[in-house]
Amino acid sequence: MREHIIWLGTQLEEQRKANQAKVVLLKRILDPEDLGHAVSHEVRQLAYQIIINDHHLERDTWQQNNES
Repeated sequence: MREHIIWLGTQLEEQRKANQAKVVLLKRILDPEDLGHAVSHEVRQLAYQIIINDHHLERDTWQQNNES
């Protein structure tokens, strides 16, 4: 049981780091002073939509977990 808990914690930490890296990249794409100047308006719109969708998913998950 202990090994499984450790494995779950490790997986959660890896997912958290991957999500942070994704958000950093998307924010850089949206920033015209960083990578934003090098991508099209369409790509910036997609990056913005991904951030919004992730935020909604996180909010909905939090609400479902706290309904009890």
